[in-house]
Amino acid sequence: MFASVIKRVCLVLPLFAIAFNTARAGSATLAWRPSPSYGVVAYKIYYGTSSRSYQTAVVVPNATIAQINGLVEGTTYYFVASTVTATGEESPVSNEAQFTAPANQPADSSSSAAGLANISTRADVLAGESATIGGFVIAGTENHTVLVRGLGPTLTSFGINGVLANPFLTLHYIDLLGHDTVVASNDNWKDSQRDAISPTGLAPSDDTEAAIIQSLAPGSYTAVLTDADGGSGVGLIEVYDLSAGGTSLLFNISTRGFVGVDDHVLIGGFIARSNNTRVVVRALGPTLQGFGIAGALSDPILMLFDENGNFIASNDNWGDTQADEIEGTGYAPPCPAESAIIVTRPAGNTTAIVRGKNRSIGVALVEVYYLPL
Repeated sequence: MFASVIKRVCLVLPLFAIAFNTARAGSATLAWRPSPSYGVVAYKIYYGTSSRSYQTAVVVPNATIAQINGLVEGTTYYFVASTVTATGEESPVSNEAQFTAPANQPADSSSSAAGLANISTRADVLAGESATIGGFVIAGTENHTVLVRGLGPTLTSFGINGVLANPFLTLHYIDLLGHDTVVASNDNWKDSQRDAISPTGLAPSDDTEAAIIQSLAPGSYTAVLTDADGGSGVGLIEVYDLSAGGTSLLFNISTRGFVGVDDHVLIGGFIARSNNTRVVVRALGPTLQGFGIAGALSDPILMLFDENGNFIASNDNWGDTQADEIEGTGYAPPCPAESAIIVTRPAGNTTAIVRGKNRSIGVALVEVYYLPL
């Protein structure tokens, strides 16, 4: 009965929005609009060399892009997609699209990768539901090596007072049924993985800060930052993609944290891999009440800045600007008082700042979703 309410996947044409300036030989990058159906946790891609005959299936976590490798160069393939819910129900398949795998190109000929090379968030780290939680999605079909850092004392060198004194970092994997598994945890980064972290050049500058380096399969993950001694303070979660040449890339960050006033705002940052990186950034508050967050921010305001601190755009209520475009992405916030901005960014840093309207405070969620062109 539940399957009957699942809508057909609406695939964007051209379905295969090449995420590289030059397509890799033997591969195709698929992109589609998110399904508006309730309860979708994954997409299933079917493909084969004959129309309406599909020999292979790939499950993609809840992301709207996937790289399919191992295609025979010069061969035409046919693709369809379906949605999958947490209970395992699957929708009818989408419209069929075809793609001929490029030939006579070296496998590493891509001029620039898609997705986000680094994602980060800064917030007041408190206890309970006000802990800082950074979620991210690795899309594609290959493992990626990431470095996750939890910083506190380092922030004092940037003029930030009241920093988190003893960061403790926990990395979780969320499977397609919503089950939560702890992948790794760390208190002081030198206590474990020191030899692996040091050569990256990303080792925390303070020994009490936390870091985890891990090869992760495609899927959904969360990094939870707390204080090892139960304290509070301003902390920073960062996720670095160390596998830039691969095909499973960072495509989403969603970070929950406490929004205070003045310098105690919620800050989300990302680094675009290439020019013309299109993203939708949104700030949620009232929606969190439906997930049991009693102290949710009632009216978030979102602002974007470039790497030099120059203002890019702002939004209070998402329907006031870009409403049709935002709705078309499938990422429109559920509440009219929440914020969203679609923007195309060059390679480099972008910062999203979430404040409360009229200096209100509370727990908010800032999210960045990569939108394939």
